[in-house]
Amino acid sequence: MDAGRVVGFVQLPSGIQTRRKDSLYRWDDRRLRSHTTRRWTVKAARSVGVGSDGGMADRTPAKKGSEDAEKRDWIGVYKKLQRRTITGCIMGVIVTTWIMSGTFPFALGMVVFSVLGQLEYYRMVKAKGHSPSVFLGIVSTTLIILGTYFFPAHADALFPICGTITTCYLLLRRKTLATTADIATTLLGVFYTGYCPSFYIRLHGFDFGGAEFSYVGRYLQQVWPSWLPDAVIRTGTITTYWTFLAEVTADCGAFFVGRAFGRNKLSELSPKKTIEGALGGFFCSAAVCLLGAYLLQWPVWYVTGPIHGLIVGVMGVLGDLTASLFKRDAGFKDSGDILPGHGGILDRTDSYVFVAPLVYFFVALGFPFFARSARVL
Repeated sequence: MDAGRVVGFVQLPSGIQTRRKDSLYRWDDRRLRSHTTRRWTVKAARSVGVGSDGGMADRTPAKKGSEDAEKRDWIGVYKKLQRRTITGCIMGVIVTTWIMSGTFPFALGMVVFSVLGQLEYYRMVKAKGHSPSVFLGIVSTTLIILGTYFFPAHADALFPICGTITTCYLLLRRKTLATTADIATTLLGVFYTGYCPSFYIRLHGFDFGGAEFSYVGRYLQQVWPSWLPDAVIRTGTITTYWTFLAEVTADCGAFFVGRAFGRNKLSELSPKKTIEGALGGFFCSAAVCLLGAYLLQWPVWYVTGPIHGLIVGVMGVLGDLTASLFKRDAGFKDSGDILPGHGGILDRTDSYVFVAPLVYFFVALGFPFFARSARVL
């Protein structure tokens, strides 16, 4: 017994400083009074590497347990990735058909996605104790998206008009006295899920010209069924599809790069996102858009392609962090559960929201500029 002291059935080395934070870990020379306390004392002794004979304990079981935990973790990631992949493939077919079906069906589908996402947003807002006008928010979103299709020249006036009407209603509401937060959350829902996505309608209907002479345009002319409208073979439609494809690629690149090399957190709003993952997503989206710019024969394609990809990547991350802010503030893990493996509509589309306005203005204003620059050079 010279090598240490005996506590219960475990011999501890002399000089061990015991932790007194919890009585279950309190080691002394008195006889242990209960089986439970003795069991926890044995566990505590093993945690510092002491065996039943006073020597160092065999750490093989702990190592094996760690390996088993790591294996279970990877199995869970694999199953989740499998569900996400299956859901993503189904959504990919649906979205491709949706984009290529024409601008009006595209606008109708955008209304459906926007309203579903808006309902998830208002559900989180209500969980915080606010009382937004859900009905006027949904009506405003529907009017903005459909109005952008039917009255493209007056699309910029729709959000201010709907916002003013909604604010007046909330100010005069009698059932529940409106607060500043009620007005702000209602208008933010319209802006986030209605106004910003409406720029995809503008982008889809935009025609810069020359798309039919690009590699993709010539291929589509060969395989496109004659009984379908050929209006999809234009710059806006193909750019919309390529923007969606670039965003999916950015998400996949960020996931795998972040999983393999992620060390530094990007933001406390989303602890699983890393700077390395974000950079990997930027690179993937830039590479895909560079390929798309070449196939579509964009003006100065080796410049416009990477710029397009960086816009998609950066704004996608900002949109993702915005949705993370909503969920964290409301105490939600996911915005919904409509999509297996992905969560809700906002969980899947959050990275697309802020992309639409910048990509539209880049195409509408940037393409003519680069085309003139190419002619000058």
